Amino acid sequence: MRWRLGDDGGALESLILEASTLIRSTRQETEKDEFAKERAIMNDLDDNGWSHIHHAAYHGYIKSIEKFVGASEDQLEFPTNDDKLMTPILLAVDSGKLDTVECLVKLGSDLRYQNTQNQGPVEIAALKQYIDILEFFIKHDHKELPVWPKLMKFMGSDMDEEAEAAGKMLVLLTKPLEDVLNPYWEPIVQNGGVPVMMKVIKSMVCDKAKLYAFTILLNIIEAKVVKEQIVKAAGIPTALKMITNPDREIVYASSCILCHLSMVKEYIDSMVQNGAIPILVKLWQSSNDTDILVQVTETISQIASANAEYQKTIGNSSGALTAVVGLFENRSPNSKSLLLALTRAVSNIVQKDEENQNMFVDEGGSSALISLANVKYHELQLSAISAIHMLAQDNPHTQKVILEEGGVIPLMQLLKRSGSPNVHVCTASALWALAGEDIDERRSMASMIGVNLLIDFLNAQAENDILHYIGAEGLAVLAQGALNKQDTIANANGVQPLVRLLRSPKEHIVLSTIRALRHLCIGIGFIPHVKNQATILGARGIRYLVALMVHSRNELVRVESALSLGYCSIGNAEVMTDISENVDFDYIHILRRLHSSDNLVRLLAGGALAAFAYNNVTQQKEIAESGGIRYHSFVPFLESNDEFFRCNAAFQVVVLARIIPDEDQATTSAIGIKLLVDLIQQSKNPLILALTAECIARLAHTRAGVPAAVVSIQSVDVLCQLMLAENEQVRGSAAIALGYLSFNHKAEREMLNRCRQDPYLFKVLKYYTQNYRLSQAFLEAWKHYQHIGLPPIDTAQKPCLVGKKNMPFLSNIKNPNALDGTSVHDTELWGAEWAESPSKFAHEPVEYQLS
Repeated sequence: MRWRLGDDGGALESLILEASTLIRSTRQETEKDEFAKERAIMNDLDDNGWSHIHHAAYHGYIKSIEKFVGASEDQLEFPTNDDKLMTPILLAVDSGKLDTVECLVKLGSDLRYQNTQNQGPVEIAALKQYIDILEFFIKHDHKELPVWPKLMKFMGSDMDEEAEAAGKMLVLLTKPLEDVLNPYWEPIVQNGGVPVMMKVIKSMVCDKAKLYAFTILLNIIEAKVVKEQIVKAAGIPTALKMITNPDREIVYASSCILCHLSMVKEYIDSMVQNGAIPILVKLWQSSNDTDILVQVTETISQIASANAEYQKTIGNSSGALTAVVGLFENRSPNSKSLLLALTRAVSNIVQKDEENQNMFVDEGGSSALISLANVKYHELQLSAISAIHMLAQDNPHTQKVILEEGGVIPLMQLLKRSGSPNVHVCTASALWALAGEDIDERRSMASMIGVNLLIDFLNAQAENDILHYIGAEGLAVLAQGALNKQDTIANANGVQPLVRLLRSPKEHIVLSTIRALRHLCIGIGFIPHVKNQATILGARGIRYLVALMVHSRNELVRVESALSLGYCSIGNAEVMTDISENVDFDYIHILRRLHSSDNLVRLLAGGALAAFAYNNVTQQKEIAESGGIRYHSFVPFLESNDEFFRCNAAFQVVVLARIIPDEDQATTSAIGIKLLVDLIQQSKNPLILALTAECIARLAHTRAGVPAAVVSIQSVDVLCQLMLAENEQVRGSAAIALGYLSFNHKAEREMLNRCRQDPYLFKVLKYYTQNYRLSQAFLEAWKHYQHIGLPPIDTAQKPCLVGKKNMPFLSNIKNPNALDGTSVHDTELWGAEWAESPSKFAHEPVEYQLS
């Protein structure tokens, strides 16, 4: 029987389809069996409950992991069959395999999963200290894995191990970077990290965890908000409590926190209220740890700088300053950080506090600072010098002690040898503070600094304007006195920079400059220095002074300018013409100052008018025509208990007597002259005696009749007696006054008589009048006396002409120039003229041989 394909084609097709289905089913069943076998193999657990993927994750077999996950995705979350139930991602973290962790994260591992100990990837990484893995998670920033909140929670754990591990990891994460704040400070703050750290510090967890919490705070404390949150979380009382902890590291960390917080002035009150001062002072007294003492000292320094009350509290704390001095004495120069902190603290504790200044010096602290002024460590050296400055400021007692202990020598050496503006500012400020207000001390200090260096100060940069002030003050004091340095300053071109400083924006510098120019123009007895007057005129100084007199907002600047203009014009017609031709100048500006509410302004206004009127009838008329002056304007000063006011007013009324309409000229002159003579007879103040003698010297070469009136009331005898005074300025002024009075015959006879009785007086007279006038008739008469014979000069009880007042800080200097070495300013310590003519300087310690 034959088959026909066409008839049975459908049956065959059905048969083929049936066979194909059967084969596919068989294959699928075979594959299922193979998969089941593979899965059984993958899920096969070893004795520890780990499968193949667990071992692969732990050991970092990335290709195997990919194969297992490719075979079955549930392998990603397949836990170990042990007490921890660790998934592959946790095992990879636990073994520290960063590339494996990255692979599992990429494959989609569940990052929220935690083992039976409630530990996820973050916690395990923290426990194992795998910072690279933790930083990967931070960078990954997966929403299912909030790293920072988990770290903060872990840090706040009551379990020592967890808190310690989290703390150690956070310390690593917040490690300080060079020049910038670690960027992780912000997420820590945003996730409540600061309160968590404070909670740990106050909790009962182990000290190591607390130390980590302190360290984390210190790593990020530069951020303002961190300080704020520390204080808000009771950080100040907590740190003060922890600073008494027996653990050295805890004490150090607490002191560091307090030091940082003390740098914010708003927190200092809270620190003091919580008892910071006695606690910190006790550490000063009890601790020997340099690192802790540095932090404690810096904190106390900041507290002292906050206000004067805290300064006093620190100074009055039992044993505080004694402890500071002891710390100086017991530390070697190698303890730079502590010594630097101590010098800063001393500056802040003693600044403008006389009691603290005295206590520190009386404890012997000044010698330690002087020693540190010699060290080679530049910052410490300048800090010590700054402390000396604060210690000496406005305090004659401390100035005297520091000078006696040799404080000037190292400072002067440094000033002379350094070319640094910062060194000049620090050192010159300290030296000028040591000079104080005593005119002789100032003259000695200015002379040691030297004219050239003082002029360099005037040319310093604007930001170093303290040098401008010291330069002006120093030149001013050297320009005064019987044996001044007006010529030296003129030859060193010191006038022009002073004129430039008239434009300074600082009023105190302008005032010092105005006064310096005044003293450079006039010597004792109103003797003009024509060269300096001409230099001021040529440098447009007159124009600036007129502008200041008219337009300055400061009344004292106005009247001081007027007074300096008056001095510049004395004996100089060219200067007077320039002043008169200035459209802004008018005597009315000075006359108005006579009605000021400020007594000093009124007194100086009278002085300015007297200067313009001195030996100048034309200007006297102009003053009268501008409104004139009345005697009653001077009466309060003439009757004042202040000798300075009485002396100046007495001189002024004598000079201005001709144009005072409401009092007889002769009477006015007599009142003034009598007051001056009374002052030289009665005053005990060397400054007043010198000023009064100078006023008499001025009047001794004014209009006819005045010298005779001065002589008629026994002034010569008093002036001769003043030539034996200890004070050099008194001797010089008295000698110059007598020099001018010697042109009066009666005065000449009286002077000859006194000099014959005591020939030493003639030596004094001749010494101080070498640049001033002395009657030729008097000199010839004296030669006659010498010819007929004179008694020998007994100098046993007489003052040395050129010996200055006792300067203990100079007593051990055998060679003045040895202090200077090779000065960068080419200025010898004692001035350029020292080698040429020692006798020119009455204030220098030179032996003057009397024959």
